[in-house]
Amino acid sequence: MSRAFTKGDGEGVRSGPVSEQFDWAETAPSMAVVEVIAAAAGTEPTVGTPIYESVEAGAIDALFRAGNDSSDRQFSFTHEGIAVTVKGDGTVLARPTLETASR
Repeated sequence: MSRAFTKGDGEGVRSGPVSEQFDWAETAPSMAVVEVIAAAAGTEPTVGTPIYESVEAGAIDALFRAGNDSSDRQFSFTHEGIAVTVKGDGTVLARPTLETASR
């Protein structure tokens, strides 16, 4: 599956929100979160603090596994200055927090 990131102008965290659509039957929600956080930070997914420092990755997977894809279901948290929202329809949005954006 090809994916296109939507990203604001510029580079790195200050560039604005990053949004990507996933199919939960093909991609574990926690892995999708890692990918989108990395895109928002302008880094590779293997760089930075693991998401388990901020949230239980298994809980994200349990909330959004295939079959639990209600469009009104969503979960939000902050990781390394990036606000992350995961939605039941497969959308993962990452955006810098106000504190991070003002640096």
